[in-house]
Amino acid sequence: MKPEKTNVHSVFYFFGRFIHNSYPIILFIYILSASGSTYAQEKEIVHPGKTMTAIRVNPETPKIDGILDDEVWQHAPASGDLLQVDPKEGEPATEKTTIQIVYDDEALYVGVMCYDSEPDKIVARLARRDGWTEADLVSIDLDTYHDHQTARWFMVNAAGVKSDGQIYNDTCKDGSWDGVWEARTAIHDQGWSAEYRIPYHTLRFSPKEEYVWGMHLGRYISRKNESDQWCLIRKGVNGWVSQLGHIEGIRGIHPPRHLEVMPFALGRSTFLPESPANPDGMDLFSSVGLDMRYGISSNISLNATVNPDFGQVEADPAILNLTAFETFYEERRPFFLEGRGIFSTPGSSLFYSRRIGRQPSRFPIPEDSKLIDKPDATTILSAAKLTGKTAGKTSFGILEAVTAREYATIERTYTDPATSLEQIMREEHLIEPLTNYFVGRVQQDVMKSSNVGAMLTAVNREDDVPAYTAEVDGNLKWYDGKYSLSTRLAGSHTGPAGDRKDGYEAVAHLHRSEKWIGGGLNLNARSPGFDVNDLGFVGRSGKMDSFGFIHVDIDKSWLFVRRMGFWTCNWTNWNYDGVDLGKGANFYNWIETKNRWFMDWCISKGFEAFNDTETRGGPLVLQPSSIGYFASFGTDESKPISMGLYIGGQASEGLSSNNSLYVGLGIRPASYIQLHIGTSYGTGHNYAQWVKDTEDAAGRHYVFGELDSQTLDISTRLNVSFTPDLSFQIYMQPFVATGDYSNFKELARPRSYEFTPYDGLDFNPDFSRRSLRSNAVLRWEYSPGSVLFLVWSQSRSASMETNSPSLRPYEDLRSSLTDEGQNVFLIKLNYWLGL
Repeated sequence: MKPEKTNVHSVFYFFGRFIHNSYPIILFIYILSASGSTYAQEKEIVHPGKTMTAIRVNPETPKIDGILDDEVWQHAPASGDLLQVDPKEGEPATEKTTIQIVYDDEALYVGVMCYDSEPDKIVARLARRDGWTEADLVSIDLDTYHDHQTARWFMVNAAGVKSDGQIYNDTCKDGSWDGVWEARTAIHDQGWSAEYRIPYHTLRFSPKEEYVWGMHLGRYISRKNESDQWCLIRKGVNGWVSQLGHIEGIRGIHPPRHLEVMPFALGRSTFLPESPANPDGMDLFSSVGLDMRYGISSNISLNATVNPDFGQVEADPAILNLTAFETFYEERRPFFLEGRGIFSTPGSSLFYSRRIGRQPSRFPIPEDSKLIDKPDATTILSAAKLTGKTAGKTSFGILEAVTAREYATIERTYTDPATSLEQIMREEHLIEPLTNYFVGRVQQDVMKSSNVGAMLTAVNREDDVPAYTAEVDGNLKWYDGKYSLSTRLAGSHTGPAGDRKDGYEAVAHLHRSEKWIGGGLNLNARSPGFDVNDLGFVGRSGKMDSFGFIHVDIDKSWLFVRRMGFWTCNWTNWNYDGVDLGKGANFYNWIETKNRWFMDWCISKGFEAFNDTETRGGPLVLQPSSIGYFASFGTDESKPISMGLYIGGQASEGLSSNNSLYVGLGIRPASYIQLHIGTSYGTGHNYAQWVKDTEDAAGRHYVFGELDSQTLDISTRLNVSFTPDLSFQIYMQPFVATGDYSNFKELARPRSYEFTPYDGLDFNPDFSRRSLRSNAVLRWEYSPGSVLFLVWSQSRSASMETNSPSLRPYEDLRSSLTDEGQNVFLIKLNYWLGL
């Protein structure tokens, strides 16, 4: 019988650790908030710029239907006179646009009228929410903190497809945030119009008698490839939120302490190959849970989840990784995506949220046992996230999560003392302890558009060693943002008492950018003991990097070119013993043509250096000089058919080489259907691919082989959007990789690329692997914030042992559809309640 995963005492214990860990941060936030509130109210910076006035409506409010025929729109002042950013920067827009804003005690209402002299040519295409499709659109940015650093954007295209997100640090965008707001559009003989209702609980602002908010309106006219702005932010200007115009006239409203509750129910059927752990090949699972958002104050919110479902709807792509380093995968779970910008810092990631809930593997199974079954993921018992910004312009984020104990099913063979017969015993073995994850971050705005910050992370495990990291950082801008400096100093502390590791990382990124030319210098140093992978992500430590670059952007059109740019850079890497690990330079050029095609190319030169990881902890291996290249082009994505092509490769002194080819095809047979098929094929010949280290009476041998490899990847995405709120998506990726080793040899001597024959290999390292990953998702937002998901996902794979494997495209791709694997059918229903 499997032991219980957790108990109430353990959960409370670890939440107690949360209070203990976060106390200094909460105290720091309180001090800054108290001391900074007067400053924020008396010395608030108001930048000159375009201004419009909002008026109060009561009791009549607009009906959100996209048609601006309500009485309130007949009296609200309108603002317009948009200017082009593209194609003719600074000139008046070719089509007229007006914006009106009204408000009541509950929400902000926005009406945008997009006049068009040829309304039959308006491009209105459907897509899934937050999904990009080429179409006419309008976008509104709101800086309701009025800190010139943070904003939220609300975008809607002519077909009514919504998209939203957050901007932080003036220019950094995060599209993972999803607010609950309404927008409708209508196409008519004068053009098209958009009507918004944005509740105050979707925004964040501090209470005042009268408000001045930053505001920006952008319009895109697809057929003309024209981008217009209400308050022109010219190309090359350093900053975005700091350049916005303003809304005035909002008074007599109060930021709500809003409670959002989202209960959900989940049912899942998993079909697996029959095994001792699953004799019937089927696993049924159901659960209910609760997600909650609570506005603790006007600008501080708490996100919490009980018995959460952190299932991932979209699968990770398959790749071939023969290096000594871990592959980085993007986060896809909404709880961790939302508001992640506050946890972003220069340098290595101290917070890699996919560590939370990963496949359990902390403790190995005993050597004398056989693994029967283990969970695919660690159960997350509960999680909470506190984020906000004080009146003193201090942003903060605190995240807490508790994961359960996890057990693997193993078998052991033992001799029964009574009968002297061997018996097989099945038992549960602990492979992941009860664990508490904590992340705390504060960031203080300084000067016009700069900030300084600090961050702490802690991983506390039951009956196991903890891990801690801490850092301070700064993002400073001066001379109207032409110069910027990003810095960070971080430290890590992990490992058991007898083998404790302490390390640091120091980062400095200095950039200078004018309208058409810029450059910079990046320096990064990670000491050998720097280890943040308990909760963060770093590829390797014990390394110093320098990277310098210059770029030139030419926005004036000539001949067939609409705009173009150049980039050149050089880099040097070395370890803490002063060994050169890499150095080189490259030149890059990109071109956008007048018919909206895009092309670019790059050539790079890598100079002779050393590799200190190739032998997995053994001697240095010389790395020959190399030449690399790539070139790509893509056609106009607004057309019913578009395509892209990529070729690239690298060669090192005639010994090793790799080449890759990618062809992509996009098809839009109707305004609500998007199909994209991408095929990539790669070949490689590695003169010396590490195989294993071995030791005998003659000494230590570092064994390599010549590896000829091939990969084939076909990725297909189909999106069908029936309405802005109802969509169906299919993703499928069959992937095949083969590797044929020959001419086994061992490193002749350290710091060389010379080898001697080796014939003592006792296994065949050749490989032939294939996999299929696919998802089919029906998403219906049947009410604002409430969503129904129907999901079917497959994960199939096979690995064959064979001599001299070769790629067989037709046979391998066909077989990937029938290989053993798992099928998952899932239904999830949540319901949003705003209280």
